[in-house]
Amino acid sequence: MSAIFVTNTNSTNVLANGIIPINPSRRMGNDIISENGNLILKRPGYYKVSGTITFTAQTAGNVTISLQKNNTNVPGITATETITTAETEVRTIPIQGLVRVLCHEGTPIITLINESDIDITTLNVSLTIIY
Repeated sequence: MSAIFVTNTNSTNVLANGIIPINPSRRMGNDIISENGNLILKRPGYYKVSGTITFTAQTAGNVTISLQKNNTNVPGITATETITTAETEVRTIPIQGLVRVLCHEGTPIITLINESDIDITTLNVSLTIIY
């Protein structure tokens, strides 16, 4: 069993329905690599993903964050928080679940998505992946 921890503490504006970048500042090894704000899983198996996304929003409303594999939501790895006061509230959304990679899938791409109709600014994105 192996594990990695990735974090992005840069304040990042994320558009509605946009990608939340996962840009680790260090090399993660041969099994998981970072590319264009996404993570690429390089071997078959189960990956336990857990983490938090801390953010503010420019307008009030519901903010939904999902983890996707190859542009499809991974069942159970979606969470929502409500912003009632725009730009002043700081919220944290926890996510957790399993991502399964089959032998014939090649190298799936893992992406965090702001599935909301409102823009957000991430303050901290951190993920732990155990595989």
